[in-house]
Amino acid sequence: MIIYSWNIRGLNNPLKQHEVVSLMKKRKMDVCGLLETKLSPSRVACMHRLRLRHWQYYTNVDAANTARILVFWNPATVKVDLIASSAQGLHISVRSLISQYNFLISFVYGFNTISARRALWEDLRRWNSSSPWMILGDFNSVLYPSDKHNGGAVTPYETSDFRDCCSDLGLHDVNYSGCQFSWTNGSVWCKLDRVLVNPSWPSLQRLTRVHFGNPGAFTDHSAAEVRIDLAVQGRQNFKFLNMWASHASFSEVVSSHWSSPIYGTPMFILCRRLKLLKGHLKELNRLHYSHISERVMRLESELDLHQSLLQQDMDNQSLLAHDMILRSKLSSIKLAEKQFFSQKIKCNFLKHSDKGSKFFHALLGQNHQRNFIPAIMCNHGSLSTSLQEVDNEFVSFYQNLLGSSKTIVPLDSAVIHSGPCLPANSHGFLLAPFSQEDIRMAVFSIGNDKAPGLDGYSSLFYKQAWDVIGGDVCAAMQDFFPFWQAPKAGEPFYNCAGP
Repeated sequence: MIIYSWNIRGLNNPLKQHEVVSLMKKRKMDVCGLLETKLSPSRVACMHRLRLRHWQYYTNVDAANTARILVFWNPATVKVDLIASSAQGLHISVRSLISQYNFLISFVYGFNTISARRALWEDLRRWNSSSPWMILGDFNSVLYPSDKHNGGAVTPYETSDFRDCCSDLGLHDVNYSGCQFSWTNGSVWCKLDRVLVNPSWPSLQRLTRVHFGNPGAFTDHSAAEVRIDLAVQGRQNFKFLNMWASHASFSEVVSSHWSSPIYGTPMFILCRRLKLLKGHLKELNRLHYSHISERVMRLESELDLHQSLLQQDMDNQSLLAHDMILRSKLSSIKLAEKQFFSQKIKCNFLKHSDKGSKFFHALLGQNHQRNFIPAIMCNHGSLSTSLQEVDNEFVSFYQNLLGSSKTIVPLDSAVIHSGPCLPANSHGFLLAPFSQEDIRMAVFSIGNDKAPGLDGYSSLFYKQAWDVIGGDVCAAMQDFFPFWQAPKAGEPFYNCAGP
């Protein structure tokens, strides 16, 4: 589905109407919101009859003197119903006739003054919904100081109303590509046009990407093109989940599959064994933790049914014993579920609170969308949405960056000596060989919730499995770590280098 929002700055010019209609058909839009059209009701009807007879439309002309907001949609692909309208917004429900999913859209065109826009923020609060909801258009207000280039500095008074509204409704920007500033008068640049979604948007399970194009010849605003496609699941990298370490058979799984014969350097042996262990840990997850929320629901239902039977036969020792077993299982799986979501979302609040499914899944979906890169501007200037091309552009960029050579100016020892230098009596301590205990202490000082390394293993894995893998870790570190040479007499410590 393709949704467009564009502040067209007047649509009475026939040439501009032709340009907009051509663009709508060329881009195969499903819903197109045109802002600041300045069309009277009769001119809107005339444009519809002569140029877009196969489309349908809604306007907010009843709440304003002219059609400040005009929304066209293609009835062959979407079904649109008007829910509410005001002078600064048009609130509709959209249903895809192809993929059969529903969501809400609010097209916004804010007034020019702070006091007049307060009615818009109240409208959005009144239209707030627990269903997936997208708000897009020209808000005529920046949200952050970085949304403006040149001109006067952005004050908190200018942004407070907008930010409070977003905070109250849980709105956040969709990742976008293209123009960072959507409006300019030639000297001042601002991001006045946005695409926001509420916390329920990830429940659509659709990939949403936004592109702000160049303004073109007829307006000073960039158009926002929103594409909603079926989410494509790429290959997921391995990530150690801390809940696995609490399972009774975790140590047995690690120890039984760790001692496989491998030949090579200590670092190669460690990396190879960690890689071979991943498959067995995935199997542990599949058997005991896959679809963990569903497992919790099933155990809750089973415990509830069992306790109902226990109420009818309270002296039955077999039922009492089974009740204790079910309680223990449910407590363990709930703790594992909390660990799972806390690690996934990395939210400090979740470490000390009970799980709320809606809150958890909303944060999880937001984090996934925020970290996903759906499109990229290639070197030749075209926008690509191919996942393979996105990968290739990143690889190419860093290959060129790391492969380039530049002239390096040598260090000026006189400048170094003029500043503070490390005293000679500290050289021995810093150059002393480190022990296995030093390595263990360094590993155990890392927090359990810290991000995992490139291999996907968290610090908790190394702590819990240290008795089995600690020897290999220490051997690899001592073999891989460079041996530093002590500085010669009179040389500062910065000259120390590996052989």
